[in-house]
Amino acid sequence: MGPCDLQAVLSSLPRSSKAFARLLETNDDAAIVPLTHDLCLVQTVDFFTPIVDDPYWFGQIAAANALSDVYAMGARPLSAMNLVAWPVKLGQEPLVEILHGGLEKVEEAGAELAGGHSIDDAEPKYGLAVTGIAHPHEIVRNGGAQAGDRLVLTKRLGIGVLASALKKSVIAEDEMMVAIREAAALNAGASRAMLEVGVHACTDITGFGFLGHLTEMLQASATVDGPVSRRVGARIFLRSVPIDDRVLELVRAGVYAGGLRANRDYFGARVFGLPLDDPLALALFDPQTSGGLLLAVAPSRHAALLSALERESAGAWTVAEVTADPGVHIELADEAAP
Repeated sequence: MGPCDLQAVLSSLPRSSKAFARLLETNDDAAIVPLTHDLCLVQTVDFFTPIVDDPYWFGQIAAANALSDVYAMGARPLSAMNLVAWPVKLGQEPLVEILHGGLEKVEEAGAELAGGHSIDDAEPKYGLAVTGIAHPHEIVRNGGAQAGDRLVLTKRLGIGVLASALKKSVIAEDEMMVAIREAAALNAGASRAMLEVGVHACTDITGFGFLGHLTEMLQASATVDGPVSRRVGARIFLRSVPIDDRVLELVRAGVYAGGLRANRDYFGARVFGLPLDDPLALALFDPQTSGGLLLAVAPSRHAALLSALERESAGAWTVAEVTADPGVHIELADEAAP
């Protein structure tokens, strides 16, 4: 569901609890349920239709994507439950491969797969409901970014465009295997790195695209001090943003999903410095599936975070800095620019 439709639905619901009210206000990646003074649950759910043809890789990506929300909050996955919608007419073998791929990712995360639920449906869908645990002081929210923070991204962008090209038979699956493997990689190492160093905020880049989730982070980071409201923005170093090969070529040819247009239409009013129909801008709105973490870190800890991410074999691209000026300003510059 696009961000406009989703917001309309959620804003119509009663705020029955403090936790739900916070989720509506900040768009945190998962729900936090305090249990004791030193333990809380982190809960999330995610599932979607196939973005690749190979059922095993679909299972891997879907599971990694669902687990990502737990990692983005600084928590450790504890258990997971399968969510399956499957057309019985397709037979059992592809579903076995999907579940095999998902199981491997859950086990890699050190969590337990505890059953799940399945239905006969016209279109395949797969994902997980995931429960994680964390100490309350370890929780990292998507709000808290401060002016001067550096924004570090841990995976490249573009798998949404590539998946659209695959669906339209413009490319073959083996031409996007680098992106597939990256999407299937857990964000566990990046999460450990951020906890080791300490960051101000974190979110994972998924369906709303890089610019959508960045915008949500900036909105959640606004502070109110009495009558004074302080908002933050971002300056994007466009040449430092990692984008998968062939993505810009495909965008120029109009090969992308409707979700990209929905993201642009909803979040575009807050973006400046580049025409919204420019292929580079459009790529930043591309819906991601199992994207990387976006980390807001103080300048004094920036180098330490990059080192920690390298030790964890996670990607580390410094793509922007947080500013005191509201809005997202895209600059044709690289990370070293003053």
